[in-house]
Amino acid sequence: MPDNANIPTERNELENLEKTLDEKQQALRKTKRKNNALLALNCVLCAAFAVICTFSIYRCYGEARIYEKPAQTDENQQKITEEPATDENQAKMSDSSTTADENSSAAESSADKDKKDDSAAKNDDSKGSGHFSIYSVGDAFTAAGGSGSITCDIRNVNDSTHDIIVTLYMTDEELKAHGLSTEGSENGKVSVAQSGLFEPGYQITSIQLNSLPDGSYLPAGKYSLIMNEKYYDHETGVLSAYEANIPVTLEVSG
Repeated sequence: MPDNANIPTERNELENLEKTLDEKQQALRKTKRKNNALLALNCVLCAAFAVICTFSIYRCYGEARIYEKPAQTDENQQKITEEPATDENQAKMSDSSTTADENSSAAESSADKDKKDDSAAKNDDSKGSGHFSIYSVGDAFTAAGGSGSITCDIRNVNDSTHDIIVTLYMTDEELKAHGLSTEGSENGKVSVAQSGLFEPGYQITSIQLNSLPDGSYLPAGKYSLIMNEKYYDHETGVLSAYEANIPVTLEVSG
């Protein structure tokens, strides 16, 4: 009899144990679901962070930006019909070369360096979308008066895959050095002239001078400028991430 009397108690204890086990299992399932939700949220946040970082790097390193290039080409562009003439310094070096191998090699090397530094700027598009080349005969430009045109010889060579726009800038420091106003300048510089678009195989020999932001024109004098070159893919119109800035001089006559 005593044994039979303990059966209900043992049954109750077993039911309580089963109930406790069920509660623990439910709590474990809830915790697991919660952990899964947190993991999914972390994955989403990580993916969003990766996208933001990728976009930031894209913007930081200036990947090619898709802009429509100007529809109109420069009305002054001319078809390149001849190779640029040898500049004066290069010809002088050639005349003074000697028959000695060492002196001849040195003269040729120096002439090549002058030609690269003073007469030409050629660039390869590292993005793999072609290349662009520009050839400027000399880095000294002239203009007959501040409201006239700049005389130049800037060439977009035949094998280039990009159209080019050239802008001539003067820095605020250069403006101040000549007693000119910096009012209206942007990012520490003022555009004094800009070409239209000129295509591969074409050259421009003149660029119209702009008035300064205050409405005046450059007075007679010699100025240090920056020649900025922007490159647009000839077929797609994509603006290259690369742009060149080359120091040049401008002499304005009275």
